[in-house]
Amino acid sequence: MRRLALVCVALSSILLALGISAWAQEAKPVQAEQPKSAAAGTEVTIKGIMMCDICCTRNLTKEAAQEAEKTLVLFAMEGTPEVAAALDNIMKEDWPGDSIDADQALKIQEEFDKRLKYYITPGELAAKNQREGRWRSPQMAVTGMVSEKDGKKWITASKIEPTRFTYPDKMLAPDKPLVMPGKEPLILKVNDALSLKCILLPAGKFMMGNPFYSDPRWQDEYPHLVTLTKPYYLAEIPVTQEVYEAVMGANPSTVKDPKRPVRNVLCTDINKFCQVLSEKNGRKVRLPTEAEWEYAARVGTSNPPFQSKYEDQNSGGPKKTLLPVKSKQPNAWGLYDMISEVWEMTGDKWSFHRSDEVDPYYSCEADEKAGKKHAHWGKGCWGFLVSNHEGVGGGGQDEAYGTTKFRVAVDATPEEIARMEQAAKK
Repeated sequence: MRRLALVCVALSSILLALGISAWAQEAKPVQAEQPKSAAAGTEVTIKGIMMCDICCTRNLTKEAAQEAEKTLVLFAMEGTPEVAAALDNIMKEDWPGDSIDADQALKIQEEFDKRLKYYITPGELAAKNQREGRWRSPQMAVTGMVSEKDGKKWITASKIEPTRFTYPDKMLAPDKPLVMPGKEPLILKVNDALSLKCILLPAGKFMMGNPFYSDPRWQDEYPHLVTLTKPYYLAEIPVTQEVYEAVMGANPSTVKDPKRPVRNVLCTDINKFCQVLSEKNGRKVRLPTEAEWEYAARVGTSNPPFQSKYEDQNSGGPKKTLLPVKSKQPNAWGLYDMISEVWEMTGDKWSFHRSDEVDPYYSCEADEKAGKKHAHWGKGCWGFLVSNHEGVGGGGQDEAYGTTKFRVAVDATPEEIARMEQAAKK
């Protein structure tokens, strides 16, 4: 659904400038010698998610990273009795149901790596598809001879082409929260007629990003463990045009409607909006971090975010317009309009995550104070929970790609956290 040609070029330039060594730690280099298929055998066709090996492997030396960038891999989902048996085994032994926690998600990914990861033997055909697997992770069918070398499954391809496959029903179950939010909301006063209801979300840890076997998926969604140590409040809806105008006296949206989310707000104006609400309510009002936003959208689970699970929450209208807030169902934590075809701004500036993190936040404050141009992360698109490098925002048409909305977060006090914990024990 996203067409990120320009973004991919920009990201590619950034990563090349940083150098592959930014990802390099300690690991054994990939063997230069490639496996050979058995002399006798039958070609098979395996369907799965294709990507470059560097996009799904951590802890590489510089030498190993260079090899991994040239090697395509396929996370198999369909095609042979062996693939079917391995997937069925994972579903029975490792997939608990509709509430997957971070440790379970990590175990599932490890089993996919061990049982269903196929390396595509380098050659002319693989090279032609290398760019396709560098940024996007498409569903592909690979036909060829399967062999093994050094404990790895290899397929020497005679054909690589786009395909579609079906995920098991168990993977597509709706997300069920592991922990429910606090029962007492925080009401932020805007004026005598308007307010914002905020929901107290629990601390927790989750596997942020998209697993390597999921579709759709882009390479800036690398799965990694994130721990949020403190509960926090998140507004149940994006800031509407009437709320924004009541605070700021202006409305930059090109499609006017008081009940629709305000669009295309400059980050400096978002900061001012939050400052005014902070002073009015005596609370710290801010943008959520990228991790806080995604944790909330996934209701604290580490389930893969497949599109079909979020259709009843999608608040997007035609041509990237937005419906009035609360037009669709909330998620299981009571948050509306998290899912749409419009990006939600988060407080973080652009960064590339591969390592596990605790309370991650990549501040833009220094750039803002210095008057430098910078970029925020935007989050959310139909339920893919994709992340995208967005510009500062402002000035665009509501129907254009890259336009934004935003919602606010509020830090919880120790007393509010204590009350939440006590209520959870009852």
